[in-house]
Amino acid sequence: MDIRQLRYFTVIAEEKNISQAARKLHMSQPPLSQQLKQMEENLGVALVYREGKKLHLTEAGERLYHHAVQITKLMEEGMEEVKEVGQGLTGALKFGVNTLSETSLPQLLFEFREQYPAVTYEIHQNESVQLFQLLRERVIDLAVIRFPVHSEEFASIMLKTEPFYFVISEVWTGEVTLSNIAQVPLILPSTKGQGLYDFTVQSFTKHGLTPNVVCGCSDLTLLARLVQQGFGATLVPENAMHVFSKTDVHSYLMEDGELVSQYGIAWMKKYYLSNVAERFLEMYRRSVGG
Repeated sequence: MDIRQLRYFTVIAEEKNISQAARKLHMSQPPLSQQLKQMEENLGVALVYREGKKLHLTEAGERLYHHAVQITKLMEEGMEEVKEVGQGLTGALKFGVNTLSETSLPQLLFEFREQYPAVTYEIHQNESVQLFQLLRERVIDLAVIRFPVHSEEFASIMLKTEPFYFVISEVWTGEVTLSNIAQVPLILPSTKGQGLYDFTVQSFTKHGLTPNVVCGCSDLTLLARLVQQGFGATLVPENAMHVFSKTDVHSYLMEDGELVSQYGIAWMKKYYLSNVAERFLEMYRRSVGG
């Protein structure tokens, strides 16, 4: 079995249909079916089974797909590394950003593009938990995430610490502390089980408090509208305050000094980090004074 057959198999596994896989590979269906049959004969196991027009992986097929993805990624990265050494800085910058995006990123990308015009970009936005998984799967090289990072498999640089703000539709006259706002109906950015949501709830719990969370909302535009309409108040890091710029709300800096959010960049320790990613990482670090 060679690298070409592994590529064929990954496309078949992902498309779940020989005809669609053949179209994606720009080849006709019979040769692709023959390649699949040859792989099964060489290995002595069935790799797929059919239900109607759809293909499903057998347990052996699942194992092969997992290894095939890793092997083809390694091959692509190896070829990319050789090209970078021989031709200078080219290739794609593949990174992810947390749902609460860091506001300096657009300017930084403009500056990076001016220095390295041959670079292309793939930008994924998601919660930190999903970004970590994309790093593991090598879909992205770098991820701007909210701390803490709980796994030893990642390397990371903490870039900035920022305070939280309490945002509400009405004027607030009391102290802006966790104990004072615990019973206020709250809309938390992110959703249950995700980093920022859980971090906020845990901040209350550490003080022996149970927040009155009425909604988790990862759509920040919708969150801002809900707060303006009085559906609930919210707690957000300073970096997210721009979403309220066109809303009629009141914002207050939290007086609990330990309630801060940290964000930074993470990447997988065991994987090769491209020259493109290394250069962007260094520029990002300089831009925030790291």
